[in-house]
Amino acid sequence: MNQPEILQLFRVEEKRSKSSLRQLFAVVWAQLKMMLAYKSWLVMDLLSTLASVVMYYFVGLQVDPHQLSRSGWGTSYLAFSLVGVATSNYLWACLTRLSHSIQHEIRGGTLETIAVTPINMLMFFIGLTARGYLVSLIYLVGVFTVGVYGLGAKLSFTPQSLFVFIILFVLMLVSNQALGLVAAGIIMVYKRGDPLVFILAAVNEFLAGVLYPLELLKRFPALQVLSMLFPYTYALDGMRRVLILGASVFDVNVLTDILVLGVFSMLLVPLGLKMLGWGYDRIRREGTTSSY
Repeated sequence: MNQPEILQLFRVEEKRSKSSLRQLFAVVWAQLKMMLAYKSWLVMDLLSTLASVVMYYFVGLQVDPHQLSRSGWGTSYLAFSLVGVATSNYLWACLTRLSHSIQHEIRGGTLETIAVTPINMLMFFIGLTARGYLVSLIYLVGVFTVGVYGLGAKLSFTPQSLFVFIILFVLMLVSNQALGLVAAGIIMVYKRGDPLVFILAAVNEFLAGVLYPLELLKRFPALQVLSMLFPYTYALDGMRRVLILGASVFDVNVLTDILVLGVFSMLLVPLGLKMLGWGYDRIRREGTTSSY
């Protein structure tokens, strides 16, 4: 291509898409292409999924099934831990992925370039979380497949239980992603915050009872009260009741979990969007979209 042809490309006014959904799809597609470019990484991730499930299988052999049964979760520790382990990756994706991606864009100098384009920045920020969601989906499917069909974990995958599971799962994503938006807004302005976000996710995972029944926290009232402040606690409780105990949407405990998650979502989503907008507007006003 010669010089006149190159100059002509800049002179031609291309029609730009104003559709927010198309812009979101473009960002998601770019994230997907980058993820698939690292094929060896994907293979290693699948192998680590297999290894983690097998590890919890052997851990379950050391757990007293009667003690687990007294907590109300049946006698299979493998089934109990599978639900927590399979969904905990989404917790980390919701809380940490967006802030990490924004920091990466700032360090690479690409956020400033994207900010001057006519793209809807909310769609761009939402699209940045796609890679974390896709990786977590691979992990979730892999954990359930290996655990249920490979190691014989007893989980209820009826149409009814899957429907209720999806409701709880979506509410879990919405409420925790809202917390991720808050973290991203703060990190955009102050440039540092990964350790705090990491601590938030780790404490959230620990207090929600990913690997142990929450009934054990009754010995530690302060921790038990603190665990009730995180939406993931209610999501995990509801999903376990549905998949392990076969509870329906009309179960009192499941309904309570759904209602609490709904309240969390209604309170946190507006706060998350406001904090994300605040952070983005401030770095544009101060001219720090490319400084870190």
